[in-house]
Amino acid sequence: METSTRATRRWVKDLGELGADSLRFARALGGRRESSDGLLVVGTAEYEPWHFVAHFAEEATRTGRIDLRPTWVRWNVPPGAPPHLAVSVDRLSEATRHQTLLVVSSCSNSPELLERVSDVKKRGARIMSVHRGDDELSDLSHEMVAVSRQRPDHDFDLTQHIVSDVAPTAEDRARTWWPWRVAKR
Repeated sequence: METSTRATRRWVKDLGELGADSLRFARALGGRRESSDGLLVVGTAEYEPWHFVAHFAEEATRTGRIDLRPTWVRWNVPPGAPPHLAVSVDRLSEATRHQTLLVVSSCSNSPELLERVSDVKKRGARIMSVHRGDDELSDLSHEMVAVSRQRPDHDFDLTQHIVSDVAPTAEDRARTWWPWRVAKR
């Protein structure tokens, strides 16, 4: 699914300041080409961001951003899953300082996730997160965009779409449409 720039602009405008935050986050994620050796994406056992990972992978491939092709790290790998869908959360123990861990979480209170993210951060990986107001995850993140729990789930979904659409093209779009105004709500 190719997302148009027009749709992304509309989403950013509709989200107001959250949209602007999502753009800044996407630009930070996509702007580190030379030093990245892989993008790991993990959710929680209750929320696996399969749609985000699928869209992000498609955009990264379409734009030639091999460094941003995500590896989906899963809490529960189904038996017989194909290799690209069979990466266990144990993979996080192998993360290096040349990798980025992107946490996409719609809930909080996941002590096991926080422990694993903390371990990955200690090994020097860059931690980025898109979440629903998890203060502990915010503290562990180098960069994050938080969607307030008071906002509808739709806003969390749009935030993910903005990130997956913009990050792979952040370098190309930086000169053409980043500094346009976002209406505040």
